[in-house]
Amino acid sequence: MKRINPRDVYGETLVKLGEQNPNIVVLDADLSKSTKTYKFGERFPDRFFNMGIA
Repeated sequence: MKRINPRDVYGETLVKLGEQNPNIVVLDADLSKSTKTYKFGERFPDRFFNMGIA
């Protein structure tokens, strides 16, 4: 059985959902590299918001 990194799947799934629904936005807290949400941000920069950490 192939091991799948949940963080990779999370980022890829967000992109797929974003393609299907233009109302989906992503709010990030400076974790886009580790959670792979940057993939969504690259595809939909107008719907990706980095809120910073705090």
